[in-house]
Amino acid sequence: MALVMVQGHVSDALLRADIRTTPLYQLEILFHGSTAPGFLFASGFVAGLPRAPLSLRASLRRARRLLFVLGVGYALHLPYFSLWKTLDASPAQKAALFACDALQVIAVTQLGVLLLQAAFGRRWTVAAGALGVLIVALSPMLWAAQVSERLPPFLAAYVDNRTGSIFPVFPFAAFVLAGNVAGALLGRQDPRVRHRRALLFGAFALVAGFVLARLLEGRVDFWSVSPAYVLLRLGGLVLLLRLVEVAAARGLPGIPMLALLGRETLLVFVLHLYLLFGGIVGAPPLGPWHGALGLSAVAVVLAGMVLALFVAAWLWRTAKHHAPQETSFALSFLTAAFLFEFVTRPW
Repeated sequence: MALVMVQGHVSDALLRADIRTTPLYQLEILFHGSTAPGFLFASGFVAGLPRAPLSLRASLRRARRLLFVLGVGYALHLPYFSLWKTLDASPAQKAALFACDALQVIAVTQLGVLLLQAAFGRRWTVAAGALGVLIVALSPMLWAAQVSERLPPFLAAYVDNRTGSIFPVFPFAAFVLAGNVAGALLGRQDPRVRHRRALLFGAFALVAGFVLARLLEGRVDFWSVSPAYVLLRLGGLVLLLRLVEVAAARGLPGIPMLALLGRETLLVFVLHLYLLFGGIVGAPPLGPWHGALGLSAVAVVLAGMVLALFVAAWLWRTAKHHAPQETSFALSFLTAAFLFEFVTRPW
């Protein structure tokens, strides 16, 4: 999912406009559409693997990491590197700041899962599954009722896409919740049980999705809030998960690299966005080539970026392995320094 995400963003940003109208590019968009659901599902799957409910200490440690992820998500949207200048930002800039992106929906949903685990104990998977179904069912009604227009901008961004959110909680939190449930019910099972359940659920979700798509045709937009869209994506993701497990078990080339990128997805996510789009810390290094490259040039840039991301992930992983306390301190220091500069800069 990380690789497809990077490939899609590089193509969207750097390809010439005439190439983006070709059938080949439209096919690429179709596959790229699976990136976000897969990204969200995978984050939930990993979080669902440990036996729950977690201890209080483990829950607080996870909550702290999730709040950091949430903070990074908003930091990527900041219009200025100054709190006081941001408070005076335009309505459009504030809407972009509050927009619910992948990191926000992951962090908020996973924090909600911690609450479900504390409230329901070992039956948290039932509660998480029910909540996911409820979110999927309510999404078309909430979008149609324009509920977000009656909410503060900060909260409205989590409801639908009217304020510019790419992945609002309704319906995208369902992918995170489904991943949590899958991690708990599939990930810890005997391989034969896991494989059988994965195939059954994947096939059921695909069939149910196709049937529901026909029933809801013309009533609900398929590509945004349709329950059929969610079911089809989930069915495909569970089957894809099974294929990845087969590839890993057979030791196919490239699996260790994929595993490293998967473990350091947050670094990969943030670094590739900076290289392409920049941010408050500087202009994008690849900015001069936006919308100016052909297919071969984009392929070269993509290969170079993947290599750079792999090296960065390897260096960070190695540093954490050999000096865990020092890397934790460095990350805390950088976070504190960022917040200090953000708050104290007058303009």
